[in-house]
Amino acid sequence: MNETDLYTCLEKKFLDTFLDELMPGIFHNFANPLNGIMGRAKLMQRRMEEFVRKIENLYPAIAQETGADYKKLISDIAAINHASDEFFDMFRMATGKFYALGSRDTEMLNLSVLIEAELGFADFYLDYKHNVKKEIHLDMNVPCITGVTAYYSIAFWMLIREAAKNLQARNGETLCITTTSDDQWVIVTVSHVGGSLVRGWREILSPASADADPLTCAAEGEKDLIQALMLFRKAGDVEMTHDGEADLFTIRVRHQP
Repeated sequence: MNETDLYTCLEKKFLDTFLDELMPGIFHNFANPLNGIMGRAKLMQRRMEEFVRKIENLYPAIAQETGADYKKLISDIAAINHASDEFFDMFRMATGKFYALGSRDTEMLNLSVLIEAELGFADFYLDYKHNVKKEIHLDMNVPCITGVTAYYSIAFWMLIREAAKNLQARNGETLCITTTSDDQWVIVTVSHVGGSLVRGWREILSPASADADPLTCAAEGEKDLIQALMLFRKAGDVEMTHDGEADLFTIRVRHQP
């Protein structure tokens, strides 16, 4: 084996530990100093506000005498708190995604909450964050469904990623994602997925023979979305349709009555 082969073998061993072993440890080690920073920042802001009130009572003219420096100090402390809150939100999005991927038990899920988390995680892809216009309407009160969080998480990740990729070739258009419900279904609609759909995708998802491998019908570049749709289909009572004219892909998941 040459050095490239040796590196590739060891790289694979490293990546095999990444999701289940390494990321939980990384997040755990990040959490302690982050909590300390946030706690001390808020405490510093509160103490500063109390200190400023005392000084102003003793020296009413202090703001005029110290000028911009006085206001800048207060502003800087507020900015530190705002930045630490933003950092915590990003940390929460990242940890939530990896914990979702590790959740393999069947449980009650709110798809709007799950998709909101997926969209937050998608901002770590800079092309998506800066170059994709979004119009998101999530009904956070949709009924819960029964399913495996990891399966829905990674399948919706793939739909969002494929839609964002298709939008890059269609300047000026907007990614639209909605969730609604009726008395039977939780309904998720995602735009711009159609460009990734292989011809005959319905038949591929419903092979005539139980022994047939539907992925043999798809080209290499088309398998990712097919695998995501297969995961939806295996997740439970799910219906999927595509409106080609509007390029809207709709997933209906039956919820508990």
